[in-house]
Amino acid sequence: MSRDHTGYGIDRSSAGPLFDPPEAERRKADGMKVAADNRAEILARAQRAAIEIGRIREEVTMDDVASALLMQGIDAGKLGNAAGSVFSGPNWESTGRTVRSARASTHARRILVWRYKAG
Repeated sequence: MSRDHTGYGIDRSSAGPLFDPPEAERRKADGMKVAADNRAEILARAQRAAIEIGRIREEVTMDDVASALLMQGIDAGKLGNAAGSVFSGPNWESTGRTVRSARASTHARRILVWRYKAG
């Protein structure tokens, strides 16, 4: 039996392509690229806002970026799936912590806390 990460005793050896971590990562990267390409302008603004916040504060969340965008008259919801690319790149590292989002549209789901590493 393949290693079970689900806790349900699933035998992945007979699951075929259902459980394929390398393929899952490839699809994730492809999806992020498509989303980022489709929302390039707003994503660039969100990334600039994140960097500005990261230079001032030690930690940054997507809520912080959404607030900064709102002050520019931009609804962060317009990022769509491109929001997953705001903190991409070598200058960002996850702190390993999460917090509950305060934005109503996120239904209080957990979001990562990020640290900007370069000035």
